[in-house]
Amino acid sequence: MSLGIVVALVAEAQVLTETALRAGEGIAIAPGLRLRLCGMGPESAAQAAEALLAEGVGALLAFGTAGALGPALRPGVLLLPERVLFAGRDYAVATPWRSRVAAQIHGEVLSGPLLTVATACAQSAEKRALHVRSGAVAVDMESGAVAAVATAAGKPFLVLRALVDPLERDLPRSALVAVDAYGRLRLSALLAALARRPWEIVALLRLGREMNAALQSLGSAWRQLGPAGIAP
Repeated sequence: MSLGIVVALVAEAQVLTETALRAGEGIAIAPGLRLRLCGMGPESAAQAAEALLAEGVGALLAFGTAGALGPALRPGVLLLPERVLFAGRDYAVATPWRSRVAAQIHGEVLSGPLLTVATACAQSAEKRALHVRSGAVAVDMESGAVAAVATAAGKPFLVLRALVDPLERDLPRSALVAVDAYGRLRLSALLAALARRPWEIVALLRLGREMNAALQSLGSAWRQLGPAGIAP
């Protein structure tokens, strides 16, 4: 069965392919494996998922990074959620597929629900509240939309993500304006933000290290799996 992979950020796509993707572009990265770069947010993710289905894929994978909602979860931990919560609905991933993928990854793989939201969750207090209300262990902005499209089409879906920011960490405000929807640096906006809040440079550097840890974990998982191992 052919697989379509939805990623939001350029850095996430680079884990899977050395080919430079343009915004919104989809390409074949291996036989039976297509990748589409969508940008952040559920609407963009839904459009990418629908485009992949129109191109003939038989299953969908949401791949990339997420923020921790559960306590004591460190950056770089891999997440293979069993359920995705989005817009008041609860979507179950394809269990046999998930089990096969999990068995091929060495090291810790977190389970538990993933919550998808429409706007970035930046404050620790907000993340704690989401955890209490939903029971989710992590949060992102795309997986729920991919799950909804797959479910509506009667296709299996899976999510593989790595955690970036821990529950107790507030994201620096400058980080929210420093990149565009695809995670590409907006240097002038970043410099302007740091001119107003120069003390955030330490938090930004830490966030960069946490993002690198997440991408390294995704890269390690992908090297263990490869196109054959990730196939549904």
